[in-house]
Amino acid sequence: MLTNFHTHTKRCLHAYGTEEDYIKAALSEGLSVLGFSDHAPFPDYDFGMRMPYSELDEYISELDRLKEKYKDKIKIFKGVEIEYHAKYLDYYHSLLDERGLDYLVLGQHIYTTPSGGTDNIFCADSTEDYLIYAETTCEAIETGLFKFVAHPDIMFINNNEWDENCEKACDMITECAAKNNAILEYNANGIRRNKRLYKDGVRYPYPHTGFWQKAKRLGIKVIVGSDCHAPEQVYDEYTRYAVQMADKLGLDRIENIF
Repeated sequence: MLTNFHTHTKRCLHAYGTEEDYIKAALSEGLSVLGFSDHAPFPDYDFGMRMPYSELDEYISELDRLKEKYKDKIKIFKGVEIEYHAKYLDYYHSLLDERGLDYLVLGQHIYTTPSGGTDNIFCADSTEDYLIYAETTCEAIETGLFKFVAHPDIMFINNNEWDENCEKACDMITECAAKNNAILEYNANGIRRNKRLYKDGVRYPYPHTGFWQKAKRLGIKVIVGSDCHAPEQVYDEYTRYAVQMADKLGLDRIENIF
C-alpha cells in the first residue's frame, strides 16, 4: 500500500497545482491513500507562506467534492499542516470538530521566544533556539491533537555545530514522542534540497541521521512524507529514496496514520 499524508497545493502560495492535480498524480503513481495537509491559516494573524484564511472553507469543500468523485479510485483524507501555539487550542479543536478535518499535522516552523517575539526555525542563530523549538514541539505532542509531527528534525537546516543543545533537543522530542506514542515523519523534502556542506559534515538539511538514530532506539513509529509542493512530487524518486533510507536505518515505518 502506497500512501502520502503530507500534500500541499497552490493555496499556500509557495506550491503548484490544484487539489485535483495531486489526486491525478497520486493515481498515476499507484497510491491508494492521499492525505492533504496544506499550510493552515490562523484566524487572526498571517504568519506568511500559507493559505489565506478566506480560502479555508473552499479548501475543505473542494476536498469533500473530490473525495466523493474519486471514492472508487483512492481514499482521500482532509488535513492541514499547522504550527502550535497554546492560545489557539480552541481553533485546533474547531478545525477537527466543526470544520470536519480528518487530521492535523504539526509543522512547527515558527515559535515564540522567551521575549514574546516570533522566530522561524529556518533562521535559528544558535542551537539554544533548538531547545525552544523542542519544548514547543513537545507541548504540542502532549495535546494529542496532531496525527504526526512533520520534519521533527527541521532545525538542522541551520549550519550550526553539533553540540549538547542538539543532543538535548533531539532527546526531548524523541522521548516525548515515545512517551505519548506519537508518530514522527521522515521527510522527503529535505532530501529534495540536496546534500551540502555543514559544520557537522556533508549531509541533507534533514532528515538528520543523529536524530533518527535516537528515534530508532526508542522504537518510535515513523511515517515517510513526501511534503510535495508540486503534483509530480507526490511520490517521486526522493520519496522512494526516503522510504529506502528509513528502512535502512531500521526505523519502525508505517504506511497509515489512522
